[in-house]
Amino acid sequence: MSIGSRGPGRYGRSVTSRAYPPLRSAPPAELVTGGRYNFGTYDGPIATINPLDAAGDGLLAGPRRAVRDLGLKEWEAFQLGDDDWFVLGAVYNAKALGLLQVLVVDKRKDTITRFETKLPSPMLSVARGLSGTTSHGDFDGLKISLGNDLPDGTLTVDATRSARGDNPSLSLHTTGDCSPESAAHLVIVHPFADNDALYSHKVMMPMTGSLVLGDERVGFADDHGFLILDDHHGDYPRPMKYDWITAARRADGRVEGFNLTDNQIRNPAEFNENAIWVGNSLDRLPPVTFERPDGPWGMWRARDADGAVDVTFTPVVRSTMHVGPRKVLAEYYAPYGWFSGVIHGENNTLSVDGMYGVGEQKRITV
Repeated sequence: MSIGSRGPGRYGRSVTSRAYPPLRSAPPAELVTGGRYNFGTYDGPIATINPLDAAGDGLLAGPRRAVRDLGLKEWEAFQLGDDDWFVLGAVYNAKALGLLQVLVVDKRKDTITRFETKLPSPMLSVARGLSGTTSHGDFDGLKISLGNDLPDGTLTVDATRSARGDNPSLSLHTTGDCSPESAAHLVIVHPFADNDALYSHKVMMPMTGSLVLGDERVGFADDHGFLILDDHHGDYPRPMKYDWITAARRADGRVEGFNLTDNQIRNPAEFNENAIWVGNSLDRLPPVTFERPDGPWGMWRARDADGAVDVTFTPVVRSTMHVGPRKVLAEYYAPYGWFSGVIHGENNTLSVDGMYGVGEQKRITV
């Protein structure tokens, strides 16, 4: 087994030499109260996602809300798969443009099939809140709908596109189980500035469903499907930049995985979105840094200062999206590949040997 108990720790558990962030707490009722973000790290959904209320009240509230909305990067994304397939998708609103995307990676053949289209951002919708909502877009033949019923423990992913060129048709339909018995939530409201925040809701869960490419049903194996939700709304500085890796797998009915990010958040020792998931258990982790001595297509290494995290990522499938001359507006690398190493949480240790996932090196000014 890749999971091992670390034994007692904080609040009754024996203290280790490693410094871990504070435990998650119960979520507030709303993201913004009285014009201020409720900064913290939470263990469940925030009912009301109202980032524009950070503009405050008064005569200039309307123009301030419009300005904040233009600067707010919003997406609802997912990663899902089984032992043979890894799929990444998103409904993405950068305000300057929108993106619908489903990328299907065959882990056995090291190939990627891309279903994506750019569109005017008003033509898609990213939900604010995950109770009875939908993030969706339908443009140029690609249709994506993400159904959010997290209080009821379900998340659905549906995507279709007809065949064109060398690409086959796509039919993706899955349902994730994020009930308390099956999954753990990592909900962050972390500060970029005094009243600029990154809100993100991540949860890893078991998944059932189907993936059809052309005339061939290719996924997913019974009792091996996993699904990762990434709901994201951020008042990012400009340029927006971060490093990120994530992976998951499912064995014996339980999903295990990790999320590691080095971003622009203040005080990352307290505020970061680094964590491991083991079934319905979650351990927060210290801040990490990334090394890529051979560039984005060479090996990546993510580590913390105290030895809790030591993960190596070996890309095998390349994916990029650059915008502007000399990548001046956006420089984005997103390889897929294999992980090795170990992560020590306060309650669990996770070996990531043989895990498959994705990494991002991102810098965006648009």
